[in-house]
Amino acid sequence: MKRRLLISFICISLCFPFVVLADSGSARPGCEICGMYIDQYHRTSTHLTFKNGETKDTCGVACMLRIVNDKGGPDAFSKIEVRDWKSKRTIPAADAHYVIGSRLIPDMMPNLIAFEKLDDAEAFRLKEGGAILNFTQGLMSISPMGMTMPARIKTAVLPPQGALNFGIGYMYMSMDKVQLGSDSIDPEDFIKRPGQLSAPKKMTSKATMLMANYGITDKLSLGVNAAYFDKKMESYKMGGKVTETTTNSGYGDIDATFRYNLWNDVYYSKFLTVLAGSTLPTGEFETKYITMPGLQIGTGDFSFTGGLLFSHRFKDLWFHYQGTYTAMLENSDDYKFGDITRAGAALHYTPTYDFMVGLEVDGAWYAKDEYRNAELNNTGGFRSYLTGVADWKFLTALGGTFSVRATGGIPIYEDINHERVGSMEKTKMGGGYFASAMVSFNRRFPFD
Repeated sequence: MKRRLLISFICISLCFPFVVLADSGSARPGCEICGMYIDQYHRTSTHLTFKNGETKDTCGVACMLRIVNDKGGPDAFSKIEVRDWKSKRTIPAADAHYVIGSRLIPDMMPNLIAFEKLDDAEAFRLKEGGAILNFTQGLMSISPMGMTMPARIKTAVLPPQGALNFGIGYMYMSMDKVQLGSDSIDPEDFIKRPGQLSAPKKMTSKATMLMANYGITDKLSLGVNAAYFDKKMESYKMGGKVTETTTNSGYGDIDATFRYNLWNDVYYSKFLTVLAGSTLPTGEFETKYITMPGLQIGTGDFSFTGGLLFSHRFKDLWFHYQGTYTAMLENSDDYKFGDITRAGAALHYTPTYDFMVGLEVDGAWYAKDEYRNAELNNTGGFRSYLTGVADWKFLTALGGTFSVRATGGIPIYEDINHERVGSMEKTKMGGGYFASAMVSFNRRFPFD
């Protein structure tokens, strides 16, 4: 009960500023695509008039082009207007010249900035970089969704400066198979083996998750993830005559990750980013669970991660790739979790600007854990997962957007270390599945 009250207090405290903003700014018009307040983007806002007289405003050109494409093209509108960056005057979108991919990101990505005169666009391009497009080329440069977020790997696409994303979620994982290398054995069959006096039966883990990402600059972002875990291990004892249940709960280690964009093309469709992160030892490590490391809530010391990320957009598809290495430190109880090498890829389909569905595959190679400088032979190995993910933007409010995400996955290949001690095998759990759900809020706070 105390844990639930604390989590509720944290969630309410973090959401309170947005509730205040809603009360004070509910009458302010927002962009249909990203929810940002139109009056904060007076140099980039656009105006759309449908043939039936309906009107819409957007924060910038990119969001406007997404609406135009979604409604079937310019013929669905009687008037499409943008603002000249230099004079702030309203001009016909079809007559404007657009600079894409400059160093300046005033609203959304990709950053298309409109100019009435070609000379002004060329002068801006020479100063800030990018390429010049006409209206038709601008329509072809836009995907329905500006970026997508993989579930188990990270994207190379960074949020622009001032963009904040905050989420609250829940995760459940179950492992119900005994792993002997790449072989999966039902625990009921495994405990019946001659001389096998004890064996794992089932491992479950629940987590209440909090996450936040912030664009420090247009090239640098910080992400922080924290969770409260409830873990349970069911085991067979006395050759299966007795079932024992062991539980452990608590706050896990906090993960902090910096991403720095090394390169992106002018169309904001290809990104190469370096990742550097660390886990902070806020979770408790307990020596009584040394023989069951899966029940540990924390690692007991820092870890450090480095790697590369690459993302590529092609029309309605996003591709994401990741390769990282995590070095684990030995904690004060002389225990060291094995270093981790990860690789993954994601394919996301964005048929509209408010919906995404995708498949992801990732794998991790774990070195053996060490206790008092001796390797634990029944730890380490390889696990890979196939994950399905879907995002739905269901609300634009408070100057931003609210989205819900659902994920689910299964292991597709596991090769987990084990060892024989006398007549018994010491093993780890595998198989099963995981599922999660998260609600998130995303808003950009403008920088003049």
